[in-house]
Amino acid sequence: MNNTVIVKLMTNLIEKKFYGTKNEAVAKLDVYFAMSRISEEEYATLVLLAETTYAEVPTV
Repeated sequence: MNNTVIVKLMTNLIEKKFYGTKNEAVAKLDVYFAMSRISEEEYATLVLLAETTYAEVPTV
């Protein structure tokens, strides 16, 4: 898989909340980044997407 496919796949999985938590999604991103499958910029963008997608909504 090239990095474009990985980025699209991870974007879709994060947006659909495939992973149970933000930490699970980021852990998967960590693996791709550690193996040089995605760039630092792509990693940062996807981590920010995970943070906003999995942000807890405060209850009132």
